Amino acid sequence: MAIVNVSLDTGSRQVVLSINGVVVPLSDCYLEKHTYEGEEYVRFAYTVESTNENGLKERKQYYLPTPEEVATEAHAGLNEDGFASKVVHDDEVAQKDVIAFLQERRRS
Repeated sequence: MAIVNVSLDTGSRQVVLSINGVVVPLSDCYLEKHTYEGEEYVRFAYTVESTNENGLKERKQYYLPTPEEVATEAHAGLNEDGFASKVVHDDEVAQKDVIAFLQERRRS
């Protein structure tokens, strides 16, 4: 379990996310809470962008899975804060895909 704080300065439109008191550098953040047919739903996600030693970027999204998703084995890898994650962009993988595509086109 984690305590998540999202702060918004409406003047500058700056958003600060902290998890358990630690500020998280993020590129985007999403929070939604609503009630549907008496059932309360909360959706939360944030994306962190990092650069590896080769200067290639990776974007990884962390999200709060639904209780149903937590019950499945697919989300057995929750981090210590209870978030699941997935890579949403990886320059290294994209670069390899482009090279493979070009090599395949040359063979045709």
